[in-house]
Amino acid sequence: MPSPLVSIVIACRNEARYIEPCIRGFLNGTVREIEVLVVDGDSDDGSAAIVERIAATEDSRVRLLHNPARRTPMAFNIGIRAAQGRFISIFGAHSVPAPDWVAANLRTLAEHPEAAAVGGVLNTISHTFIGKAIAAALSSPFGVGNVRFRVGGQPGPTDTVVFGCYRREVFDKYGLFDENFLTNQDDELNLRLVSNGEILYFDPAIRLDYNARPTWGKALDQYWRYGRYKLNVFRKNGRIGSWRQLAPAAWTAFLLFAAVGAVFVPALRVPALLGVAAYLAVGIVAMFAKIPRYGLACLLFLPVAASIHLAYGIGTWQGLFETGYTQRH
Repeated sequence: MPSPLVSIVIACRNEARYIEPCIRGFLNGTVREIEVLVVDGDSDDGSAAIVERIAATEDSRVRLLHNPARRTPMAFNIGIRAAQGRFISIFGAHSVPAPDWVAANLRTLAEHPEAAAVGGVLNTISHTFIGKAIAAALSSPFGVGNVRFRVGGQPGPTDTVVFGCYRREVFDKYGLFDENFLTNQDDELNLRLVSNGEILYFDPAIRLDYNARPTWGKALDQYWRYGRYKLNVFRKNGRIGSWRQLAPAAWTAFLLFAAVGAVFVPALRVPALLGVAAYLAVGIVAMFAKIPRYGLACLLFLPVAASIHLAYGIGTWQGLFETGYTQRH
């Protein structure tokens, strides 16, 4: 095996449907000087056997590591400790990199030596009807705001990166993923770096396919957890990562006060209705913009996006009244 230039750490648990395409995306890429470390959390669906087969019979650049704790930050830390590359990327088993994903990361790191880490854009996809509606919402500014790794944008410094490629010395200087953060652990690390004056760089030329959650319930649970624990990230680092991350909480509060006010204060009924009407109008315009790509699934675009906003907002308000930042409970 060539000496690895980049170590890719993939957290995996029960990903038999996705893990092989994910691994092969790296093995078939344009850069061969890599190692792929799959850290498995005691999968019981055959995921580990798939990785073992590829490693034993096809490509020695693949290694299977074990994560008995079954938690994502622990998986990333196990992989980072075992990594041999000069650069370390984290990755999710639900995703498949573009053939030049590693090359694009290396090019951006070389062009921007000031950057501690770089990242690109998710091409959010799905093979189910509801999954396509979720993907449409998560790739729209109406659904997720101006976060560049989801909706794209111009290259440049950013507040966070997705599936970042980090210089190895970043972990030596600032530590590994905080294992208290079972959710938002990458957000916490990225905010920790930015809070210490480091630069994260976004480059839309770094592309990958990301499979959205296949069911509505799983998407709502995901975004409720994101909202609930986002404030924990802010608390630990003593600063807000981005004001857009508080927008769902503000919208949820508006709906609550508008509903109560409309009942008890007649003068508030018109402003409340205008606010809701403006939200729906913007959502409908965003829905039509996604139809060419996601088709009839966009019939569910608005209810999916609205429910994700509420799940995130409710989670944020719940997190506001919780103390500490541990998620071990």
